[in-house]
Amino acid sequence: MRSIWRSINWIKALKITVGAVAAILLAEAIGLHNAASAGIITLLTVQNTRRETVRSSIRRVAAFGIMTLLSTPVYMFCGTKPWSFGIVLLFLLLICYGLGMEDSIPINAVMATHYMAAGGVTLGMVGNEVLLLLIGSGIGVCLNWFMPQNLQQIRKKQEELDTEIKGILQRMSRRLQETDHTGYGTDCFQRTERLSEELRREADLFLQNQTWRSDLYYIRYVTMRREQCTILQEIYRQIIKLTIVPEQAKPLSRFLAEIASQYHECNDCTGLLERLEDLHAAYRSDALPENREEFENRAILYCILTELRSFLEIKQRFYYSLPEQERRQFFGE
Repeated sequence: MRSIWRSINWIKALKITVGAVAAILLAEAIGLHNAASAGIITLLTVQNTRRETVRSSIRRVAAFGIMTLLSTPVYMFCGTKPWSFGIVLLFLLLICYGLGMEDSIPINAVMATHYMAAGGVTLGMVGNEVLLLLIGSGIGVCLNWFMPQNLQQIRKKQEELDTEIKGILQRMSRRLQETDHTGYGTDCFQRTERLSEELRREADLFLQNQTWRSDLYYIRYVTMRREQCTILQEIYRQIIKLTIVPEQAKPLSRFLAEIASQYHECNDCTGLLERLEDLHAAYRSDALPENREEFENRAILYCILTELRSFLEIKQRFYYSLPEQERRQFFGE
């Protein structure tokens, strides 16, 4: 029962209630007929995000125009009988379904009954319905214009995801110098997948509440981290193949620890890629393996080093793909 109460969107429920009452009171104060419909329009206008609220209002206004154009000849030539309303409703349904405006059908169907009850479409009734629509939709849009920002939640999820990946790198640094991989499982990647999905949802919600601006930074960020996690899973599969610990594993282990220590949002990875090139050069200058087992394990280390290059380049591409303004905004000078 407690979880049910926690799942209720109290803010949205309160906004809809206050907005619907305000819409009805305003419509009554102006002297509009069917003032209660303004409250219903507000109810249907308020969506989960600012952008969707604006879009639904635009669709509802377009559907209103279609409904009025349909009602005018039908009520004029067929009278205002229930079956006349049925004709209007049928064509309204077909057109709205075809244009993807299903959410605009209910309130416009109600407005079609207003025309029917008034004896047909007149300029006075059209003005009345337009004002009802503007009041209801306008209050709904205004209520959602002040959506609470979820940036704090995004930052929290970012930090949790980055901390988890940093822990993976630290464990890889230790495991690289061990041949016994008992207990070294993939649970951490399930956690990164869950955290990245939660971050993606928060980023989508943030984007939808920008109304006109398309701020894709957080979407690109979670995509970049997911790509890095895919690389880490491949490195994990290579580590568990090690049967001995070659001497070359020690500098690679230290390099993994160095990546972990510098793993943060603002790093462009230039220095780490230079260190990787030094490590490559050192590997090339080492003596050749003396037996098959040493050759196979050295090959595994080389494969890990190659994957780390991809891991770092993913972050570097992300960093330099950002416009200069965004780099200053998120990373500072």
